[in-house]
This record gives sequence, C-alpha cells and structure tokens, in this order.
Amino acid sequence: MNIWVMTGSYEGDQFASTHLTEKGAVLAAIEDLLQLLGVEDEETAKAVQGHHNLDEVAFEWDLMKLRDKPRDELWPIFHEWAELTWDNGIYSVEVIKTELTA
Repeated sequence: MNIWVMTGSYEGDQFASTHLTEKGAVLAAIEDLLQLLGVEDEETAKAVQGHHNLDEVAFEWDLMKLRDKPRDELWPIFHEWAELTWDNGIYSVEVIKTELTA
C-alpha cells in the first residue's frame, strides 16, 4: 500500500506526517509553508509574494479553495510557495511516496 509523507526540517528539527493520499500530503505541505511564511489572508499573501518581487498574488493561498483542487493542480502551487523558502537555509519541506509493508 502506498502512503505519502510530508517531511521537512526547521532549524535542524525534523518533522513528518503520513497521509493515505498524495493530495493530503501536498495540502499538508502547502499549509506548513503558509504557516511558516505567515500567510493568513489575501493581504499577507500579497505582502509575502511582493517581498519576493511578485506583482500580485500569483498563486493560491486559501486552504479552503486548495482543498477543492485536484491533486495535479496542487503540485505547482506547492513548488511556487516552497521556492520562496529556498534561500533561508533554515527550513525545507518535501512530499515523498513510500510503501507500507507487513
């Protein structure tokens, strides 16, 4: 049986959560990214993305709207938010697939 793991580190501390669906793991990763970046509403999404030289809200931040999207539309959103954290060196997050065996 396949399971999906959202895994990462923050200031050297490891964290992970396991999910029965790929979509659940990607949503968890996006939620963690948004929390780290302080994105709570459209205003803070604009501020964060503007800080990174984006002219407007370029990618979705609303978790309720994200939950309605299919799995394949979540991956690009995850990668866009994750890219904003690449240069900080203290945080990373990934989603990996693994297999549960007896």
